[in-house]
Amino acid sequence: MPRSRLGSAFWRFWSVELATETGIGLAVIALQTMVVLDLGGGAAEVGWLASSRWLPYVVLGLVVGAVVERMRRRTTMLVSDLARAVVLGALAWAWLAGLGSLWLLLGAAVLLGGASLVNDTASQAFVPRLVPRDRLLGAHQRLDAGSSAAQSAGPAVSGAVIAWLGAPVSLLAAALVHLVSVVVLATLPVDEPAPARRQRLGPAIVSGLRFVHRHPLLGPFARWTHVWFLCNGAAMTLLVPLVLLDLDAGPAGLGLALGVLGGATLVGTALAGVVAGRLGEGRTIVVAKAAYPVAWGCVAAAGLAALAEGAALVVVLVGLAIAGLAMGIDNPSEMALRQRATPDRMQSRMNATMRTVNRAMIVVAAPIAGLVGDAIGFGPALVIVAVGFAVAAAGMALSPLASRRGAR
Repeated sequence: MPRSRLGSAFWRFWSVELATETGIGLAVIALQTMVVLDLGGGAAEVGWLASSRWLPYVVLGLVVGAVVERMRRRTTMLVSDLARAVVLGALAWAWLAGLGSLWLLLGAAVLLGGASLVNDTASQAFVPRLVPRDRLLGAHQRLDAGSSAAQSAGPAVSGAVIAWLGAPVSLLAAALVHLVSVVVLATLPVDEPAPARRQRLGPAIVSGLRFVHRHPLLGPFARWTHVWFLCNGAAMTLLVPLVLLDLDAGPAGLGLALGVLGGATLVGTALAGVVAGRLGEGRTIVVAKAAYPVAWGCVAAAGLAALAEGAALVVVLVGLAIAGLAMGIDNPSEMALRQRATPDRMQSRMNATMRTVNRAMIVVAAPIAGLVGDAIGFGPALVIVAVGFAVAAAGMALSPLASRRGAR
């Protein structure tokens, strides 16, 4: 799809999303490194960090979805990006001043999660206002390509910056990137109308829940996606101590691992339109989900097999490459399917309903996975996770998605 068909406003928005994803990539690996290397934490502490980051999605997700629907979406994104820059800058200053602690990190993660919740709710609902519905797949393909590039470059750059200058500098860089996105958003050429008067907050939340879970296509899709997020939250929690502690690969190794995941996602995103064109969006999702048990089975094998450190890291990278490829192929079809099946008045509530339960799965899975990993080992814990991914893939294959070529 030519760039001109998506419009200049979309491409300015795309640059904002690229900047914020880069900032998040810089920040997340810095926070994880602070927990493990600066504070001497293990998988349990990494799990609590992940849980804290996603906790606002669980507690406030449905409310924020209904509230954002009553606000201009660009203004909401601008304010939330500014908030993230302030939190990241303040945390970096506190760490450099010698005030760092696990509780400070967890508190900062909660604030970042709250600002990200507001930003994500507004930005996802903003896309259908920028491009026609028949171009949503192409729009999300390009958004995901930018996100994957940022997720690939961000951790790799952050790992190098941390090894050279320390984690607080990586946080300051993340804050600066968010400030850049604020400037671009403020000059975004779009005339967004004032929101119309909506129904009361409580009934609005209930109608969003009913819409998603009673929908013949979105309902089964949502339920099996929740299972997938449960497994992915556990997997990403266990990956960090596996690489840093068992494989002793350090921040650079963790940055490389996350960079490979992001790079493979970028490749998958480039293929997403071709695959969806042949299989349809529903079947593309089903096929992609089947790759995750294989991917995380590889990562688990690196924690179980008696391999040299370098060889074990290569096995991890292979697994993450498979996972990233599947994620890149999968996500544009998921987003296009969801948004085509949802009227504009329900976009924020649909996104919030899906995201709230998805993030709740991470909040539950991350600390439990950390405790299980510390108790039985990261490799055996990842075997359990791979089985969970297989269950989610089977559920998707038996759902109406398997027989749907399109999202309508």
